[in-house]
Amino acid sequence: MEYASRDLTIRKLRRTTDFKNLTFRIGGYTEHDQGRFYHLWKNGEVLSIQAEPYRRQGIDYSDTSQCWSTKNFSSDKEAYFYLQEVLQTMLDTLQFGTENNWAHLVRQKDNTYSLLYTRKEFVRLKCPVWTKKVNLDDIEITRIVDCALWEGIHEGMEVDLFMGVHALWSQFVAAESLGHKLMNEAGLSHYTFKLIAHVYKSGMIIGVMCEPIIGRRVCPTDRAAVFAAVADIQRHGILLGSLLPHDILITREGVRFLNTSAVKYYKDHDQLAAKAETEHWAELAKTFGSRMTGPHTPLGSRTRDALSYVIPRLPSPGRPVYTTPELAMMQFVWSVMTSQEYARTDVLPLLRFRDQQRKGKPAITDDSRHRRRAKMGRKVLIAPLGCPESEDRFEELDEIVPAIDEPYNPKSRSSLRTPYERPNKKLLLPRDDE
Repeated sequence: MEYASRDLTIRKLRRTTDFKNLTFRIGGYTEHDQGRFYHLWKNGEVLSIQAEPYRRQGIDYSDTSQCWSTKNFSSDKEAYFYLQEVLQTMLDTLQFGTENNWAHLVRQKDNTYSLLYTRKEFVRLKCPVWTKKVNLDDIEITRIVDCALWEGIHEGMEVDLFMGVHALWSQFVAAESLGHKLMNEAGLSHYTFKLIAHVYKSGMIIGVMCEPIIGRRVCPTDRAAVFAAVADIQRHGILLGSLLPHDILITREGVRFLNTSAVKYYKDHDQLAAKAETEHWAELAKTFGSRMTGPHTPLGSRTRDALSYVIPRLPSPGRPVYTTPELAMMQFVWSVMTSQEYARTDVLPLLRFRDQQRKGKPAITDDSRHRRRAKMGRKVLIAPLGCPESEDRFEELDEIVPAIDEPYNPKSRSSLRTPYERPNKKLLLPRDDE
């Protein structure tokens, strides 16, 4: 989750919480013509929910300056989060793991809501499946950036998943499969992150699986290596189609390119050369031009903040009420993500809070009574970057505390305060029968 400790990953939540009952909101968006969309994930199962569109009176939605302004768009956010809270009340009745992967949220005459389930297939491949197929149930999901970018472990190996759980991204998944196939047939797969398998669920192809997208961001000193790689690819009749700075990574094996969904093959090399003038060399000239003052951030999932968070279940008389640090963090994230401040502003409040932590500002307040605690205490782990860290972060923090509980020695400290020291004599306590 983006807005929690780096250790609060899906993999850890499986061990520390009642994971099978956790519902994640992994994506969502609003389309003024089609409706409001919510993509949910629960214990390996995906359910997408479509609700009625929300249109404000007096707003011309064909004029983007009106409908996307901060002042006007806040009401759209409030309407979107209102239905998300409605779904929170329906968590115990949502049907995950069935043949139906889609549901319509329908408002009844008495202003209550119900769900109508159906099945939709989005990924329509442009070529036959040319790799092995892997069931989504056989992949241990460890992190979900959004509804399209997932990370997991398959047969002991880390993998990245590009998923098409709705109509928009499913087109890119199909194009990604074809692009990798063209690069593989041309003998250029070493310039990409190898596509390992096609992922299916309930008999449908829903995504592709590739090796982890890990590499260094491109910088000015990589100019010669990148130009040589693009020239080699073009000699094999391939047009990459997308050479933006964030589509290029430098790895130990060399230059790698992302966004293979834009790859095209040309038999006519003269036609390819004409296209490459603008889509290859002009783009590279911009990338490595005088304006490039620092490295660009790639679009791989492991360099991005995760947009998924848990929708907490509402308390009920039949459910025991208990709390853990993980559950408290989930409640905190949910309360902020559905707050009025988040709906009114374009800057995420939790990201601002994270930035304060990185700059060393007080975590809770600017009150002078809390400044000493903010400097001496541990940092509040909120809103990390998306890159996962090792599982032993808490153990490293705990090593700060001495392993041996020894009395405080005021002579070795400059502090004027002398804390309580335990007496060397044993305390004799009376027995119950005396």
